[in-house]
Amino acid sequence: MESATVLVVEDEAVISLDIVKTLRSMDYQPLCTACNGDEAVAKAREFLPDVVLMDIGIPGTVDGVGAAEIIRDELEIPVIFVTAYGDDAAIERAKRADPYGYVLKPIRERELKIAIDLALSRKSNEMQGRLKGMPAPPAGGGDTPGEANGRYTSLSDIRALSLKGFFADIVLLLYSNTEVKDQVITSFIERSLNARGDVLFAYSLSRAHRSFLHEIQMGKIRICRLKSGDLSALKEALSGCFNPDSAGPVPHRIVIDFSRRFDPGDIEAIVDQVVASRHAGVPVSGIIALAVGTCDETLVHALSQKIPNMVVATSRGTLISSADQSFPLESLSFLPQSVVDETVKKVLEPVVLSLLEKPISGHDILLEIRGRYNIAVPKARIYMQLYALQKKGYLSVKTVGKSKLYVPTESGKKYIRQKLDEFRSTFHHILAEMAEKNTGNNSTWEKRE
Repeated sequence: MESATVLVVEDEAVISLDIVKTLRSMDYQPLCTACNGDEAVAKAREFLPDVVLMDIGIPGTVDGVGAAEIIRDELEIPVIFVTAYGDDAAIERAKRADPYGYVLKPIRERELKIAIDLALSRKSNEMQGRLKGMPAPPAGGGDTPGEANGRYTSLSDIRALSLKGFFADIVLLLYSNTEVKDQVITSFIERSLNARGDVLFAYSLSRAHRSFLHEIQMGKIRICRLKSGDLSALKEALSGCFNPDSAGPVPHRIVIDFSRRFDPGDIEAIVDQVVASRHAGVPVSGIIALAVGTCDETLVHALSQKIPNMVVATSRGTLISSADQSFPLESLSFLPQSVVDETVKKVLEPVVLSLLEKPISGHDILLEIRGRYNIAVPKARIYMQLYALQKKGYLSVKTVGKSKLYVPTESGKKYIRQKLDEFRSTFHHILAEMAEKNTGNNSTWEKRE
């Protein structure tokens, strides 16, 4: 799993740098720092860290306790207080924000690690508890919410459903694993940026936007933050998105992530707006995602009647893999994690080569593999490949800040393209042989019957 990301809130620069250094030594990822309560809230909203380390006595219109309350209520991110005050009054005041931990200064590395690990564990248990606490579906025939015309039985029983035309239609995505959800959304947005038309990304809790900060600044992606209980801004944004200009309609791509609880009637109204626009001839495609812990099966049944294409990913060990540019964009594959582990580790070379299209560090390659495939690969295996390519003259190295970036040379670009083409042809040949063999087996079976 990818190491946890941390936002450090501390108004003393020396202490802040020391905390960042300590976090890195423990293999956490300090995303950024903030020095006052207002900046802490802003950066938590922007970067959505896994954990916030919050100093209580910070300046701003809100102090550490006030900032922690906002982050808890709006973003549901665990907050650990880090402070020099250990008296009962300070602790009682901090309890208002329902913190996930409390660490005293001077910080001891072991105590900080224990606090962070416990906070992550508690948060994970809370998310699992939401899923387990969902009501059981009513019994009955195909018209009951429990069956949804044969598409599903119970959210707790489903591992995955695949579908055709994922990138050309409206899809209903139900998820419990936010990492899987963000992978699907990121993949969709990446492909949408290469096509003509607008991208509208509406969300309340998401990390997918981190990959597109430049595109957001350039206006290629329009962001709509969903405030708790209020979808009026989204309705207005959709109305503007679905009004084609005088030159004629162009493809519109949307991602709406209802990652918090909203009124079911409001969600249905949004879906009706999207579906009506598509029926009216607006070529809109995209994802409407719901966290399974925030909706009941009555709502799911109602939405499935409006959006027949549905993806369900409720198993924590299931990876959704969107076909990349090497394969047809016809379907999503749902693979057991054990199969993904074994396959990626055995064919690691093409995986690494595919990530060398632009300057990248060895550390970022490791993170990318963890993010894509949910597995951890030994550092030595990655760096052995990078060193071998560098020795052959296929990679050059440049230093940016403290990072060493590997950059393909002109001969390296040619080599990487050639090797990936060879791997691709080999994989297709193997799959073709398997398909032909399976067809033969089926024919033999039919003759026996």
